[in-house]
Amino acid sequence: MQKVKFKKLILSKSLIKFYEGEDFKELRDYIPGEDIRNIHWISSAKHRKLLSIEREHLKNQKIALILLVDKDMLFEDKLEIVKEIFYILSVSALFYKQKLSVYVVSDEVKMFMPKNYKDIEKIIEYIYSLDLKKVKLKDFYLKQKDSLAVYVGDFFYKIRLNPKNKNILLFVRKKVEENPKKLLFNSLISIDKAKKTYLDMDNLKHYISLLQKNDRFYKKEKSRKIYSKENLIAILKETFE
Repeated sequence: MQKVKFKKLILSKSLIKFYEGEDFKELRDYIPGEDIRNIHWISSAKHRKLLSIEREHLKNQKIALILLVDKDMLFEDKLEIVKEIFYILSVSALFYKQKLSVYVVSDEVKMFMPKNYKDIEKIIEYIYSLDLKKVKLKDFYLKQKDSLAVYVGDFFYKIRLNPKNKNILLFVRKKVEENPKKLLFNSLISIDKAKKTYLDMDNLKHYISLLQKNDRFYKKEKSRKIYSKENLIAILKETFE
């Protein structure tokens, strides 16, 4: 990761603010060109002018960023998407002086407490040093509480979430993995850990059924599916702001 990219992220106003729920600080006049999602339409109608919500982002909030990386992340560019999400969120957290902890979960769990962009770079280097072809995801439970816990993975499995945190799940997937008819007779994720690891007409319906059941398991959680790096900044802003 180069220093130039770090500066570019800040100068391009691509940082993500972690807001405190739906609370806001005050109403102010709308500034032409700003995000129209900030407009408070009811108040604007009442005062007959456009008014924006001035939100208060989290200050000194504990943020836990959990990266779930195993062999399935080698499918197409999923690992690259995870890296970009991690970079954007971690730089944003440090810029706004949040208390950030990072957990990289593979066949082991490694915890980091980054303080600057060089630390972020080292975490990315660690992730790329892993031999993911041999990695089966280790069971993980975040004991840390009273935090904004952001999980990044493909979630073709169930994980235990600490209810004492505000949990946000970012699903990094490729659309073909959710409707894999084009991958018939090719190796694909074995959701139920069955011995059969090849997809054919006999187990296609079983695969999709398990996937849908698994997704329903997370339905009560705040989550967002991300299929590519396209519009990634906008998606993350919409999720967190």
